[in-house]
Amino acid sequence: MAELWRVSKQARWRWLALFCALTLVATACGGGNDDDDAGGGVAAEATVAPEAPSGDDGDEAPAPSGDDGDEAPAPSTDDGGEEDAGTTEDTAPAPEADDTEAPEAAMEPQYGGTLIVGLEAETTNGLNPVNAQAAVSGHILFRALYDTLTIEGDDGQIVPNLLESFTSNDDFTEWTLTLRPGLMFHDGSPADAAALKRHFEEQAKGTLTGIIVGDWEIQNIEVLDDVSIRMVFGRPYAALPSFLTSHLGYFGAPSMHDLGQEEAARNPIGTGPFMLDEWIPNDATRMVRNPNYWRTDAEGRQLPYLDALEFRPIPDTDARYAALRSGDLDASSVNEGLRVDDYNEEFKTYWQEDRYAETTYLLLNNSRAPFDNVEFRRAIAQCTDRQTYSTLRWDGQVPDNGPFSPGTPGYLEDTGFPGYDPGAGSAAIASLGITNVDLGTTNDPANLLSTELIASMWGDCGLDVNITQVDQAELITNAVIGNFSAFLWRQHEGFGVAPERTWWHSKFGLGIALNFGRINNPAIDAALDEVLTTTDPDRLRELAEDINRAFGESAHYIWFYNSNWLFATYDHVHGVDNLTLADGARHERIFSGRVFLTETWIEQ
Repeated sequence: MAELWRVSKQARWRWLALFCALTLVATACGGGNDDDDAGGGVAAEATVAPEAPSGDDGDEAPAPSGDDGDEAPAPSTDDGGEEDAGTTEDTAPAPEADDTEAPEAAMEPQYGGTLIVGLEAETTNGLNPVNAQAAVSGHILFRALYDTLTIEGDDGQIVPNLLESFTSNDDFTEWTLTLRPGLMFHDGSPADAAALKRHFEEQAKGTLTGIIVGDWEIQNIEVLDDVSIRMVFGRPYAALPSFLTSHLGYFGAPSMHDLGQEEAARNPIGTGPFMLDEWIPNDATRMVRNPNYWRTDAEGRQLPYLDALEFRPIPDTDARYAALRSGDLDASSVNEGLRVDDYNEEFKTYWQEDRYAETTYLLLNNSRAPFDNVEFRRAIAQCTDRQTYSTLRWDGQVPDNGPFSPGTPGYLEDTGFPGYDPGAGSAAIASLGITNVDLGTTNDPANLLSTELIASMWGDCGLDVNITQVDQAELITNAVIGNFSAFLWRQHEGFGVAPERTWWHSKFGLGIALNFGRINNPAIDAALDEVLTTTDPDRLRELAEDINRAFGESAHYIWFYNSNWLFATYDHVHGVDNLTLADGARHERIFSGRVFLTETWIEQ
């Protein structure tokens, strides 16, 4: 059920009063004091949080954008692009880790126990990756039930996970994928080459996954032996391994697919460390230990350590924080900038590393008036005080000018994105004769506050703004079918530019679309076509920079800030997001908030 709001003058005064109050506090504190210690985030196995600037009162979480995509979180770059958070160079430095924390590696893991985890949303259409619309919360569930075929390495490369190897021919039109031997699904059936062939055949049938698999132009899939297949494409696809870290890489059993997509959504069968015990939508998802899991830890001990997991969807960020504080939860997935100090001081916090950051931004429907007009998009960007938004709703970092975070290939300090100039924006809007716009958001009160703040800024430029609230799953559906004008979103970690093709190329912007903003930009299309033909890092960086400039010039979206994810828990919980990979490889930690709980254990 959607709720419709019209932003009133009282709402604008409410935000003005809050801004003035924060300004006075910041002045009293001498501005942002980088010497203040934000508290005890844990390093290595847990990375340390950025410090909140002085004057942050830790009141509300920022709007989670639509996640994956990922704010109602967008479906994370599902079938390809994943996400990670970082800070700009003007963000306060991270505090030192608490050196009284015993190194996790020195502690002997203990078996047993149930970990209760709070998530920001329910994955309402089920647990079959072929048809699930999963935001970050959904990916946390999937990483417990399934193993991905590949994974993001901490060196910026894609590395094998459930696969033992992947190789291509010279022009990237043929790929050989080889599984690790002896793998089994939860039901005891073999996770072999025949199952892998079936996996891609089923992904091709999915409403959304099929859009991406169709782009591969598969000519043939041949089973070579018990563990290997050869895929032949009708076009070069140099980035294939990047697409196997997410939806397209969650390996489900043929027996699951035999149930049909709807039944499979309630009966997931993967190779992962946990098996589904019970799913009560909007209440709890319970999983139990897979006794035949294939992976061991670095010392050869059988995984997982936990007996069970219980995930509880709590969309209200304040309620989720309160549940963790009260002990109703053992841990919580968190994406907010206003409670950095609170989380660091009260909990053991595992923070995302400062690269490959998701960007929180305003997703604009470029195919629907008035956002189909580039002059209006640039004007509305000029009417949006993004620095004030970052200060009030996140951590005060300098706003982004594009989808690539600092340190990520494609990042530019100046993309040509319009700066804040409400006088020029107002004049342009008046000349266009536009008086009304719509904004959407989720049912999270924090998201409504964030959306109201944007609406008040636009109101100062002479626009009447209508706000509609829906639940997160409906917001994601609206993005897919194009039933929206604008709403907050969170996505685009930039681990590789090629998977962004799904989200930005005009080919994917028609009908049921993954290019949610319905962007149609020839310069972006050309760059995203070329990225499929090369693995040269310098050329990929140049192409990403070309894309960034095109975004700046056309103002397809309004960029806010980089989103740091954290996973908060208590001192008796260890090994969050640890994962033992072959040959000493390491994965990117807390990547877009998508944690592995495979090696998590509870100190009894």
